[in-house]
Amino acid sequence: MTRPSTSMWAYPLALFFLGLLAFFNAIRHPFVHDDVVFILHNPHITELGRWYEAFQLPAASDGINVYYRPVLEVLYRLEYYFFGPHPYGFHLFNIGVHIINGLLIFSLLRKLALSEVAAWVIACIFLIHPLQTEAVSCIAGISNLWMALGVLLALNAYLNKWYLASFLCFVMAFLSKEQAVMFVPLIIVIDYYRGSKSFRSWFLWALSACALLCLRQVITGGSMLKEIMLSPGELYLRLAAIPRDIGMYLRLIICPYDLHYYRSTDILQPNSAAWGFLVMSMVGIFYVFNRWPQSRKTLILGLGWFLAALCPVLNIAPLINEYSFILTPEHFLYLPIVGILIIIVTTFYSLPLVGRVREGVLILILTVCLSLTWFQNTFWSNEIVLFERMLRYEPDFGRGQLLLAKAYYFNGRPEQAESHFKRAFEIMTNYAKKATNLTAEKFYLGFEKEILFDWAQNESAMGQWPQALKKYKQATLIDAKDASLYNNIAFVYLHMGDKNNAYLSLEEALHVDPSFIQAKQNLNTLNTILKK
Repeated sequence: MTRPSTSMWAYPLALFFLGLLAFFNAIRHPFVHDDVVFILHNPHITELGRWYEAFQLPAASDGINVYYRPVLEVLYRLEYYFFGPHPYGFHLFNIGVHIINGLLIFSLLRKLALSEVAAWVIACIFLIHPLQTEAVSCIAGISNLWMALGVLLALNAYLNKWYLASFLCFVMAFLSKEQAVMFVPLIIVIDYYRGSKSFRSWFLWALSACALLCLRQVITGGSMLKEIMLSPGELYLRLAAIPRDIGMYLRLIICPYDLHYYRSTDILQPNSAAWGFLVMSMVGIFYVFNRWPQSRKTLILGLGWFLAALCPVLNIAPLINEYSFILTPEHFLYLPIVGILIIIVTTFYSLPLVGRVREGVLILILTVCLSLTWFQNTFWSNEIVLFERMLRYEPDFGRGQLLLAKAYYFNGRPEQAESHFKRAFEIMTNYAKKATNLTAEKFYLGFEKEILFDWAQNESAMGQWPQALKKYKQATLIDAKDASLYNNIAFVYLHMGDKNNAYLSLEEALHVDPSFIQAKQNLNTLNTILKK
């Protein structure tokens, strides 16, 4: 019997240790932003016994985006069952899944005949790269981690010719996040890299992906193709910005100095420089293909992996944050980063370097990655530091201004919130004026109402009652059917000593919504006061 080599255990153990070390300082962070929406405010989170219901209906995200991610919903319920409303267990689970993904990448690259050392370095940098903090340190980032887990399991099973297992893992990944359709082009890239052209197999996998997309459409009632083609002019602008996005993503992988939440790209900005860079890059790739034939397979695998994994989120589907800003978050790179690392690491190990020089450079890179990841993790410790950093790089992002304002308000700092409420309202008002269709105009008017409501609450907290009253009344001009506005107006009138107008406002709230319990209770209390 042959004894297993030391590296058989050393490499996986080193990956486990470094992955845990990179994100250890995020374990004690609280629920932040989307974590609150998907977990603490999830009305179904405790319904583990009725897990099957998650497969029957779409899930709403904060009332804006509708998803069909039943596996993810069941996962949230399981996590809540074991960890309760305590974030530490959720963070540990995220880190654990991330480490498993690193091990699966190591296994997959070994199956593709990369050297053991190169495969380990790629998996290692994948685990500790600061770009991964948005997916790992944010509890809601489990959607990216779990989707990637399913895709990587499916790819490993596919290479082992366990096709049924591969299909089931692919389905699990897709029902966790739609981005999992990357599995199909990844298979094509990997087969081409191995010298296999299985057109029939590719067609069947593509057919299964289409079936899953159709299922999503039936459940959610939406059509992805219709959404893509809704505005041809906007589609053109999104497609024209693709080279700029690719350039930005490549720069983030190599030089991640400005990582932040809610990263966006303005599709109205010029793209000529990016297109020029793309043409030069293609010429360079063509030159390398002809000058160094031995590098062709590496380029096919690396660039193919990067583009295949990025394609589902590369501006084709409308992912609009607000007005001309499209969503280009860092977690989109969670798996695509592997393709660029394949090119960089294999090239690095092909250079004629002395062993100690190579080891020194590698140690330096790993140390820098670990340090930057620890630093980046700190921005997920609370919403104020998270949104302050976001606005440092996205100052004209209206929703970001609102999020920071609300974070200041909920942390007892209403004076600091004022300027951000004002800026958020200015941005959204400007967008509403620019809106080219009624749907978009209603969307931004809804944001205006939300800002005015929260802004009035903030001014109430500072005792600025006349200003708060003005904001609430302005919000009723946008939506006269919101009973909570009249209820809050009554609250302001009471603090201003105007009981009669407070009474009339509560009556108006109940006229708008007769079942509004809080307004009923407030009216009964006010009646008691008036009788005295």
